[in-house]
Formats: sequence, C-alpha cells, structure tokens
Amino acid sequence: MKKLFLAILAVLCIASVITVMTLQKRGDRPAIVWSASLCQERVDQVEAFHKWLRENGYVDKDGELLFTVQLENASSQSTLIQAVSGMAGDLIDYVPVKRFAPMGVLEDITDYADKEGLDPGSNYGSARDLLMYQDRQYAYPCNLAAYGLVCNVDLFRKYGMNPPPEEWTPDQFESIGKEFVRRANEGKPRQEVFFSGAMPGVIQQIARSAGVDVFNETLTAPQLTDKRFADALKRYHRWVADLHLIPTNAEIASENTDASSVNHQPTPQLVSGRYAMIMTGRYVNMDLRRFKADPVNLSFVQPPEYGFKNLLLSSRNTAIYKGSKHKDLAKIFLRFLASREYNEIIIRSSDGLPPNPKWAGNNPEYLNPPGWENEGNLHKNELEWARTIGIPDSLSPYYPLADSKIDDSYGRVASGLSSAEEALAIGNQAIGHALKETVDGTASLRENYKRDCELQKKIDEYKAAGKKIPAAWVLNPFYLKYYQEAGLLTEE
Repeated sequence: MKKLFLAILAVLCIASVITVMTLQKRGDRPAIVWSASLCQERVDQVEAFHKWLRENGYVDKDGELLFTVQLENASSQSTLIQAVSGMAGDLIDYVPVKRFAPMGVLEDITDYADKEGLDPGSNYGSARDLLMYQDRQYAYPCNLAAYGLVCNVDLFRKYGMNPPPEEWTPDQFESIGKEFVRRANEGKPRQEVFFSGAMPGVIQQIARSAGVDVFNETLTAPQLTDKRFADALKRYHRWVADLHLIPTNAEIASENTDASSVNHQPTPQLVSGRYAMIMTGRYVNMDLRRFKADPVNLSFVQPPEYGFKNLLLSSRNTAIYKGSKHKDLAKIFLRFLASREYNEIIIRSSDGLPPNPKWAGNNPEYLNPPGWENEGNLHKNELEWARTIGIPDSLSPYYPLADSKIDDSYGRVASGLSSAEEALAIGNQAIGHALKETVDGTASLRENYKRDCELQKKIDEYKAAGKKIPAAWVLNPFYLKYYQEAGLLTEE
C-alpha cells in the first residue's frame, strides 16, 4: 500500500511539473475576454474561432495559437457597470450601441470596418442604426432577427382553412381570426384554441404602418399621445378582450408549460395546437427542432398592418471595450463574425439571421435546410423582409431605458385602470421625464440634445410648409425609411 501511495504521489508530481511548464510556455500568449452569456452555443463559437485562427495562420513557429478567446458570463447591465468602472472584457456582447457609445466605453471601429468589409452596407440596410452612433460604427452583429408571425400550417388545415396570407390588414386579421376561433372551439365547453399568442409588440408595428413612431424625427421627444397609437392599442385590446383571438394574461398564466422554451417563446402552445401562430423569428427553430418526432409545418407571415409594411429588426451586437489592452486582437474576432465559417454556424443552428447575408442569400443550406422541409418559407421570408422592410426600434441616446412604455400602457388598459388615451399619456410623460433627467444629469449629452432640438424645430417648419426634409436631419430610422419611400426627403 505504501509503495502504491508513493507511486501515485510520483505521478501527481510529474503531472504538476508538466502543467506548470505548459502554463509557463503559454504564459506569453494573450487571451482576450468575451463578456457574453455562458451557453453551449457560445462555447461552440469560441471553439470555431480558435479553429478559424489556426486555418488563417494565426499561429507561432510551434503551431500554437497567437492568442485565444475566453468566455466570461455577463448580462447587459453587469457589462455596463464593468465598462464604466474600467473592468469590462475586451469584447462586449449584447451591446445596445445607443446606450453604451455616448458613455465613451466602446471603441470606434469605423475605419477598420470600412477596410475589412464590416460596414453596415455589407450587412442589412436598416441594421445600420443598430451599429452606429453619430455616424460612427461601434459594433458588429453576432446574429439578427426580424419579427413576424410563425404559423402552424397543420392546425389551419385541421380546421379546413388555409394559412394566412403573407401580407394582411388588421381587418383581415380579425375576419380570419374570428372564423378560425369559431371552428377550432366549436362544441367545446370553453375556449381551448387561440388564433395567436400574446403579441403586444404589434401595437407599435400597426402604429408605424399608419405613419407614426414612438419618438420624433430627432429622437428628442416621445409621441405616444398620437391618435394612431391609441387606435392601435384599442384594436389589440379588442382582439384580446372582445374577440378572444389572443389569450388574456390570466389565461396565459394558467397554461401548462412543462415543455420549456429555450428562447422564452410559447413554442409548446404552437406545437400542441393551442396557438395557431406566435410572434417570433427564425431562432424559434432552436426550440421547434426539439420536436423532431412530430414536426409541425410552418409558414412565416407579416404582422397585420396598414399601408407601410414594417418588421421590427433587432441584432445581438458585439463591440470592443474602449479600455481593452488587446484591441487589435479583438478586431480579428469581429472579422470572424463576418466569415463564412461563423455564418454557417448560425445558418445550421437556426440561431437567428446570419450577420453577413451574402452567406445565406443563394445558399440552399439556409433557404431549405436538409431534413427540415417542414420549416417552409420561414428562412427565405425573414431574410428578405429583414433586408427590405425591417426597421430597428427608435432608440434615443437621451433615453437610455430603451422601454417604449407600450407594454405598460396596454397593461393599464387590460386591467381596466385607464383608457387607451390616458395610459399612453402616462407612458409619454414617463419617457419625457426620464429623458429630461438623463440630459440634465449627463454633461456630454446636453450640447447634442440642444442641437437636435433645434433640428427638430426646422423639421417641423419644413413639414408645415410642405417642403422636403434633408435626409441628414432625420435621426430616427423609422422616419428615415418612411419619408424616403414617401418621397419626402432631399439629399441637399
């Protein structure tokens, strides 16, 4: 026994020496830190990056990588605290550029992005606003999403109906929805099937389709008191409370959700036939593919809207921390995000839209994933609509909360506390108050805010006079696209 113990001790000593020597050998090799959520997808992406580095010659004479990436678990809020205190990782994930850039914590990558093809022009047109602040680029996307309605085609066929058209109006939504709910619940003691899962976000999309947005053209003031917002909120409330096309909060709370969703989406209800459709994007397949034994045939359609078609476009961005000691190495990681290798990971996993659309446009692996023929037009439609009618949220640099108050306003109406007009007025006042406090308390914003308010006065004067507005004056991505398509802009 004594000899066995000594033998084990000797082996451990030798192993310790080898470990120390290995660490010393690698001690000069830098490791850049990627502050992101810890999940299997991020681990796989880091491994793919290391492989990409090796394949692209980022190795020393011994074949060792010149640097590596380490994952560090962080949320958007904790990352901001770390960045402001000077303790953030080299790469920051989930970056809301309009919130972080004014604080001076992000590295300006405009020149590098132009040189390496990482500029917004190589991405999705309207996604430019998600990456930029004051015409300078500070981030590159890891993936994107354009939110529409994913429909359970089998459920519509079960009740003798065709799936919804790719474009439809709120009136058509009501008409088709009423007939679907009637057929699906006929003869049942209580309603079991709904036309759609909850989607209060459609209130903004309906209002936008009528020509108004949460903020004005220069993002200096909210506009929730516009009648078009009240009309959109009333319409959505009618779908829930009067027509029962959409479940109430109480009905949602009572549902059995044992089959949990990775992306916090009501995918179990879509698959089980309780909901005919849900508001989501291509990333929903990360959940739906778990039901491979009984796949659901899908279609992807636009939300019900009026004349100006739009989808909410979002992106998960990664940026370089201003205080990083390895900025040049971190820039290489951004190039990896635009590479074929990284984009193929996103394409295969269906983890949203790939950041560089050139790897998806004519790619059958993206458009018609082998083995997933049931996913129908989801991939094709989301990519096309993201590049044509996708518009980001109007995020004001003077309102860092990034909360439109639309959900809060609907909650007040649904609870019977306020009328639509009263609830939206409360939300409008809350945004205005927070905006003023932010500007008053942030010296670096005051001059820009004053300038943009003067610009808004000029825009209002031009609109009143029926004159075209210089495109450079319009800072809200919604109005930039809306006015452009209406022929109301000039480049002068």
